[in-house]
Amino acid sequence: MEEYIRSRSTDQRVATTCEGPLLFSVRISPPKLTDLVIEVGDKKVYVSAVQAPYIKAISTRMLPRCALEKRKP
Repeated sequence: MEEYIRSRSTDQRVATTCEGPLLFSVRISPPKLTDLVIEVGDKKVYVSAVQAPYIKAISTRMLPRCALEKRKP
């Protein structure tokens, strides 16, 4: 996931959705003042304060389906 995060053109945010925590560009889900900030290289990952107590790792399960569909050959 570190490689994925570093390769994005924007910082990312783990947000709360009806499908659980998902990783979005900050263009789609802007960071909030209450977010936990994790630095990954020169990028930042903002983690929703609601999700932070429950997340042990950021994984591919947090990628929206549309991101996964684009990666398939």
